[in-house]
Amino acid sequence: MKPPAAPAHARQARSFGQQAVAFLVFVAGYFLLGMAGVQLQSAQTGVTPIWPASGFAFAMVYWFGSRQLIAILPAMLMLGWVLGVPPAVAAMSAAGSMLEAGVPAYLLHRFAVDPGLRHLRDALLFVVLVPVLGPVFSATVGSMAFHVLGGSRFDLWHLWLLWWLGNSVGLLLVGGFGLVVVARRSLRVERSARASLLVACAAVTAITALGLLQVTEISSPLVLYLLIPVFVFIAQRGDQFPVLLLSVVALAVTLLSAIWLPPESLAQTRLGVFYLDVSLLWIVTFTAMMISSARQEVHAREQISWLASHDPLTRMLNRHAVMERLDDLLSRARSGAGPNVLMYLDLDRFKDINDTEGHVAGDQVLRDIGVLLGEEVRAADTVARLGGDEFAVLLEDCSLLDACSIAENVRSAVERYEYAGARGRHRVEVSIGLLELSGEHASAEDAMHEVDSACYDAKRGGRNRVCVYSKAHRADGA
Repeated sequence: MKPPAAPAHARQARSFGQQAVAFLVFVAGYFLLGMAGVQLQSAQTGVTPIWPASGFAFAMVYWFGSRQLIAILPAMLMLGWVLGVPPAVAAMSAAGSMLEAGVPAYLLHRFAVDPGLRHLRDALLFVVLVPVLGPVFSATVGSMAFHVLGGSRFDLWHLWLLWWLGNSVGLLLVGGFGLVVVARRSLRVERSARASLLVACAAVTAITALGLLQVTEISSPLVLYLLIPVFVFIAQRGDQFPVLLLSVVALAVTLLSAIWLPPESLAQTRLGVFYLDVSLLWIVTFTAMMISSARQEVHAREQISWLASHDPLTRMLNRHAVMERLDDLLSRARSGAGPNVLMYLDLDRFKDINDTEGHVAGDQVLRDIGVLLGEEVRAADTVARLGGDEFAVLLEDCSLLDACSIAENVRSAVERYEYAGARGRHRVEVSIGLLELSGEHASAEDAMHEVDSACYDAKRGGRNRVCVYSKAHRADGA
């Protein structure tokens, strides 16, 4: 019986409460990340080479809706008050930031972009719409506000460019991370990948810190080039989360570098080495994201191709694959090749296990029987699950006499098999039909029909036996 649905006013109240909490988190998060970003700002204009708050704002708007955009205004006014920025400039900058977060979020929904960025198309659209297009709004509105209302004497074009760069880095790294983590619904990684991810995080921390320690020298970006193989190594696994996690680690180290960076490294009279380092971090992240998405697409295609010819339960070949191989053997048989034999197996008393122990136990029995078949036949033979509790084996270059011996070994092995379930121990048996393939068979379907009738004769003759198909429809025990 379903519980009664909550009243409409209760659902609205709950939604309002969630929105209120999200609003407060938005304001606090934007302010704190803004304060982290301004640690790298230039005293000349207040523009910082990295603005992580932009990515946080985008992720909040994407997941909680455009109503949250207004949270940028109080957060920006608070930042302006702390930094001594005129309220009019802070308000104008907030308007640009609202466009920066709201327009890309709307466009991602409009173009049905997968927030997990699992496909190359989605990753490319994210980069174009969010870290490339989004900062155009904030950089344009904000730099004009600083230039006109703030009385900045800094060159407008360079101010715009630095504003765009700082917000773009924040949108790519923090925004991408916020998008993927929520879409992924888990921070876990595969156990086999944990050690390599930890090593990669340590390597990124060391490389970024070492590079920034030399920020006044051209060797700084040369050191940061070492990030490329680390990111590529992680990206080839085809998961965006570890890639963006490494980017956030590099971002955190960069923000902490304000402790030791010399003042001249942030001088905005020219684009110095530090800004080259920031740009390099953007490029490395973008490259790794594209590699990860491309690898996921390749893996998805490989999985589809594998599923087209394999049974997902037992991981054996499926009916489609064995029929294709059977057609090939029949074509060769018409040209005189051979001998080849088709074996058809149908489990006996399998339904009893399903009824007694459940389908989970039945699935395990099917997997066990699949393994057993692979062990009893020759390595060159083709083993497949046709469906249900039916299997087939193609015995190539095998005489009928040898096939009978192999079939008897299989029957005996299945008879010895025992499944220990919650309600006792269970045994199964198998009825097997054999068919010697020849050029007389018109198609794989005809051959399968004939060997199926031999298996049926085995069942009708008492089950747990091997029968060979004959034109006279006689079941000859082997």
